[in-house]
Amino acid sequence: MANEEEFRKKPWGWVAAVIIVFIVGFSAGYFPFSHSSNTNKTVDVQFYSSLATSEAAFINNTLIPQFEQQHPGTHVTLVNVGSGDTSKDVLALEKAGNVGPVVVGQDNLEIGQLIYSSSGNVMMNLTNESSKMMPSTIIPAAQSMVNYEKKVFGGVYFFPWRANIPLTFYNKTTFSNAGITPPNNNTALLKDLNVLKAKYPNVNPLMIQGGGINGHYSSTATELYQMMVQYGGNPLYANDTGDVHAFQFLYNLTPYLTQNYVNGYWGSYHGLAVGNYSMLDYQWPYIYSTLTSGGSSGYSMTNQTLGVYAGPNGTVNGQHLLGGDVLYIPQGASDTPQLESFITFMLGAQAQREYMLNQSWPAINQAAYVDLPASQSAVFSAEAQAINNGVFLRNPTPWITEWNTIIIQKAYDPLIVKGQGNTIANITADLAAAHSAMYTYIQQNYGQANATLYNNDANYAPISV
Repeated sequence: MANEEEFRKKPWGWVAAVIIVFIVGFSAGYFPFSHSSNTNKTVDVQFYSSLATSEAAFINNTLIPQFEQQHPGTHVTLVNVGSGDTSKDVLALEKAGNVGPVVVGQDNLEIGQLIYSSSGNVMMNLTNESSKMMPSTIIPAAQSMVNYEKKVFGGVYFFPWRANIPLTFYNKTTFSNAGITPPNNNTALLKDLNVLKAKYPNVNPLMIQGGGINGHYSSTATELYQMMVQYGGNPLYANDTGDVHAFQFLYNLTPYLTQNYVNGYWGSYHGLAVGNYSMLDYQWPYIYSTLTSGGSSGYSMTNQTLGVYAGPNGTVNGQHLLGGDVLYIPQGASDTPQLESFITFMLGAQAQREYMLNQSWPAINQAAYVDLPASQSAVFSAEAQAINNGVFLRNPTPWITEWNTIIIQKAYDPLIVKGQGNTIANITADLAAAHSAMYTYIQQNYGQANATLYNNDANYAPISV
């Protein structure tokens, strides 16, 4: 079972309108699922994905049983692999020449590894079947992604599955006792953190995705990227004025960061429930249901104690990045009718509605939004607020993983963790070193032409939607 770490997903190109549907009243109903015919053969489908613990339990205990009940003769096993390992496993199956009945759910930013692998595109072309597999009520942004896929890659190889957007969580009781409300900008955030620190001197009030120093590059780099955008920076370029100001602000936050922030990543949020800190900066929406679920988790916060909102804006904007996963079938897979049925089910209104109610995942099927219970309104309102503040997508460069590593090692580690970001000169020098390292990496691995493009601040900027 995968650990609950940086499995919260990254931005993609098709989700720009996904959460807008929260504020739209859809009249569409559910579509009944047809049952597969009984046969003498039981097909054992392997579903590969990288999921947090609560997500894996939801898939295993809710969605898979529903699918199996509707499709007698098909059994599904979740193969939950480590973050970043999905492509390795799929490529290994392809190389062995014995894929079998396999469906894959994967971070969209990793898909390029499969399209441009040394053996070519290893995903099955499902263009002819796509119109039957996708719901007619798919949101327009998701349909645009499929249209883009056809244009760029010559067919439909993967399907939009789920979307995500980071939110800010806080302890309502702590904030109320301190006489403050959630800050709407970073200036107010610093003031409120000072009030909280004075009220509760033994508790540093803020947790961030600070685990980059301990190897959780993806989560820390993702939060840094969003912060740099909110200060008007171009994160991939790394050392423009907005980037410098973002790091200056982050350094100013360090006196208020919970003592364990260097271990913070996408799976670090339980401390909010037990009082280790009172504000959690940018986590994915699914943790709302986890912290309020009680039961075996032991984290029994309620709607009265757990607050959630879009979070404070930077000095330039309050834009949020978007994330998501896609579904596909590897080339050479067997029993494709059953695999296609599983994808169809996962995109259907029933499963998509279950995502929303159980994990707070925004649905890509409009029919799933009918008559949502009031208990979900807090998360959906926060997501709608984040969308209204503006959204952006990370530029889909092939060197994003290297950027994650360089921005941590060359800037975040020395400036924030080691505390060397006390002057603009220090910050500028370290971000310049990060930029130089990226330039050298691109030059050596992608050629001088791409390095020259990178060296122009106008290129590879975040994509505002």
